[in-house]
Amino acid sequence: MSPAEHAALTRLGWNDTLAASIRDAPPQAVPVRVIEQHRSEYRVCGASGERAARTQPLLHRHMSQQGDGIAVGDWALYVDDGRWLVQRLPRASLLERAREDGRRQRLVANVNTALLVMGLDGDYKPERLARYQQMTEASGVKVVIALTKADRVADADAQRNEIQQQAGAATPVLLMDPRAATTQALLAPYLQPGLTLALLGSSGVGKSTLMNTLLGTEVQRTGETQATDDLGRHTTTARSLRMLPGGACLIDTPGMREIKLVEEQVADDFADVRALTDACRFSDCQHQNEPGCAVIAAVGSERLAAYRDSLKPRAGKFRRGKAAGGV
Repeated sequence: MSPAEHAALTRLGWNDTLAASIRDAPPQAVPVRVIEQHRSEYRVCGASGERAARTQPLLHRHMSQQGDGIAVGDWALYVDDGRWLVQRLPRASLLERAREDGRRQRLVANVNTALLVMGLDGDYKPERLARYQQMTEASGVKVVIALTKADRVADADAQRNEIQQQAGAATPVLLMDPRAATTQALLAPYLQPGLTLALLGSSGVGKSTLMNTLLGTEVQRTGETQATDDLGRHTTTARSLRMLPGGACLIDTPGMREIKLVEEQVADDFADVRALTDACRFSDCQHQNEPGCAVIAAVGSERLAAYRDSLKPRAGKFRRGKAAGGV
């Protein structure tokens, strides 16, 4: 691989771990990143630019047997003869949710940070945002929360404080106008060269506007907000990865109003809350009104109530929680 080819791949998020995974690959197979999916075909980008690609039948059959497939953000080996993707490379992360029929829907792969976007107007649903956060953190992806449409509510700071308490002190919560020139500076820590930021949220919260602002040009059509319900028109219909001028990658996603967690995400549902219990002043803290309770100090009332509920015995089993004496 030439220095120019390596530099082009690095802009897409290429790293030493991925390079080590293809040491024994045939010379005709080159690494590419999946930037769009269109039914059974993909748009991929590599050192030589963008091209169309299809999953090789053998690879498709193997992944199907594993209940897996290709997602936007994945890295794969591409062979020009047939335009085949012949191998999916190891993932650093995968965001997925459960479908109603029990199958999994792969959302995006190899993301460093997920920007969870929620409007403070009619879209304001803290419980839904908590499920977005649970899904994301269970995948090992850093969460940043962006609250938009502050001009439509009476006390945006109070709503921001509520979300900050729910999300935990370690999670950045930003009040943001997706059209503002300050947006780039707010998100600069997550837009360093080689990093990938994914935009997640329901329709009409400003994800496409935010992408246009960061790209410096209108690549995603944005719709006018509906005056009747403040939800906005659906403007993104497919996940897509784009390279930003500063060297980071940005993935926009269609709006999702419902998040159903897969089994392992539920199992790790309250890992952040459980971690706080060790910092409580008393080892047998009930997280009710004891002085020095780290959980009460950092967790919102709705999430704390849900945590207590998760510790109750269900169907003959006990959910994971603190040892005897805990809540």
